[in-house]
Amino acid sequence: MGGSAQLAIFAFCGRGGMKMTHQFTDVCFITNDVLRLRTFYEAVFGVKAEGNEIHSGISIDGLTLIFDHVDIAEENQTFRYVKAGGANNVIVGFNVDDVDVEYQRLLTLGAQMLNEPTTHPWGARSFQFREPDGNILNFRNIVEG
Repeated sequence: MGGSAQLAIFAFCGRGGMKMTHQFTDVCFITNDVLRLRTFYEAVFGVKAEGNEIHSGISIDGLTLIFDHVDIAEENQTFRYVKAGGANNVIVGFNVDDVDVEYQRLLTLGAQMLNEPTTHPWGARSFQFREPDGNILNFRNIVEG
């Protein structure tokens, strides 16, 4: 994984135009078991999380994965829009150095694999797996030549 995940978004306001730069910073997973999910992601990415059983997070190359307990969403009206406690229609993707090495490493962690590493016509080699709450993660690398 290289560099920070930045996205330049151009918004044109009136005649003058205005450039706004946004940096993608985090993904928040709402869960019934913060410590279980946190431990899984610590093992997958080899980093140590900070926080507790209500709110934790890990940082990976400028991206933060946040794990919030479902009670936060249920008790705090600020989060009333959240349908908490399970997988939704999202796949979170990460570039890795070697898909095949990561696949074998994650097998030893007991990850629930959805498929084996596959090379696609567009030049990516990837596989997908589920994390403990059922969300889908995609690990990929670009195949040279």
